[in-house]
Amino acid sequence: MIESVAVRQQGAFHFETHYDNLCALQASCPLAAVKARLPEGVLDVNGDRIRATDWMPIVNSLRINKTLDLVAIRSFYQNTLDDHGNDTNGTKMRTKAPSIRSKEITFRICKSLKECLVGTPTLSCIELQGLPLRERDLQALARVFGSSSFLVTRSSFDFFIAGYSQERHSETHFSGIQLSWK
Repeated sequence: MIESVAVRQQGAFHFETHYDNLCALQASCPLAAVKARLPEGVLDVNGDRIRATDWMPIVNSLRINKTLDLVAIRSFYQNTLDDHGNDTNGTKMRTKAPSIRSKEITFRICKSLKECLVGTPTLSCIELQGLPLRERDLQALARVFGSSSFLVTRSSFDFFIAGYSQERHSETHFSGIQLSWK
């Protein structure tokens, strides 16, 4: 358990120390990929390389954070199987999808981003690339963009979603509360 209330409250201003404490509580090792660009105020991670159990300290630290300038979560996983579960060569291939592809993880990420946006005036850019965001994930984020207090506190804010599917390539830009498709 984190020793004092003061240490827990400082977690909102020191992502790295709060993340380290949450990893220690969970008896897991903090990931170097998560901590790599934190001194610059940037959380930029490849979600394909993070296990399901390692997402909880990241999500909980992000939820209360007040100092990050940019949050980028990317996934480059591509399912190479055809409709019958065969590889393009005709052989059966069973690869486990990364944990970032699960409904639970993407929903928790969106909820923590929503809480982070409400609590911090410094976050100026969110990039979600290749994540399979569902309607409820986007609804969780849209509630923040629709609030008038969000627009008053930010003169400029960038929100970028790049989603890739077999049928089409879609990019969504949220600028304030305006939604546009390219």
